[in-house]
Amino acid sequence: MPATPSVKVVKQMLYKGRTINWTNRYHFNGGTPADLAHWNTLFDNITAAEKLIFNGNIGISEAIGYAAGSDVPVATKAYALTGTGTFADGISCPGNDAALIRYATTARTAKNHPVYLFNYVHFAQRSNASADTNVIAPSWKTALETYASAWISGFSDGVNTYVRAGPNGATAVSRLVNGFLTHRDFRD
Repeated sequence: MPATPSVKVVKQMLYKGRTINWTNRYHFNGGTPADLAHWNTLFDNITAAEKLIFNGNIGISEAIGYAAGSDVPVATKAYALTGTGTFADGISCPGNDAALIRYATTARTAKNHPVYLFNYVHFAQRSNASADTNVIAPSWKTALETYASAWISGFSDGVNTYVRAGPNGATAVSRLVNGFLTHRDFRD
């Protein structure tokens, strides 16, 4: 499968007394935005959906676009967005607690194993109703599922729609948000 273009969304949060950046990178199928105006429209649509999965403790500071098979940015846009999600049934966890989103694809490895795509989402919201402190808040899980589904349906640049894929073109066909917290360390 051919290499795919991608978008990296840069987030900021307070962690151990300092502001840190962390990112999610999303490869996609559907071509490459034609120019900076189309990249900007794509960035705006992605960040508008992504800010709904965060509360006001997370900010989105930048979106970066990459051509297929390259780690050299071809488009960037600065943002000063703050998360707008409200999760009344949740309690904010430390920044390195995360949710895991797994996307299934129809692709198979050379050994016939399924190919999955993954994203971690930091600053998790745990359920305030569960005795198990590792259970994700139901409202946050729903927000994550909505966002992951939006990637499967695709985001538009005003002309084309781009759907979640792997770096080698495996298209996401379904998503699963794990109902339990996971942990992913930041580099100190």
